[in-house]
Amino acid sequence: MRKINAEVPEEWQIIFRMGLNVCDIIIDEGDIFGDGVNVAARLQSLCEPGGVCISQAFHDQIVDKSPFVFDDLGEQRLKNVARPVRAFQIRLDAVTDGH
Repeated sequence: MRKINAEVPEEWQIIFRMGLNVCDIIIDEGDIFGDGVNVAARLQSLCEPGGVCISQAFHDQIVDKSPFVFDDLGEQRLKNVARPVRAFQIRLDAVTDGH
């Protein structure tokens, strides 16, 4: 989206926020449900426009396989989520060496 938005007037740009989580989900007639889906939705609200925020579970799956740098946002209390969730913001402007 950054590449596409670079060529589009600001008032027409599409800016996403993404929240990513690893979890079990329930699929019912094309809808998805579950606590993990709620966590992902809440994580997206933590990140900056155009950003990606991930859960500890997602982070653990990709940390050694990804060239990105992660900012640890610490334990977050998320609306309608019983336990705190450790969150990370992916630094889309930075990559690590050797990946």
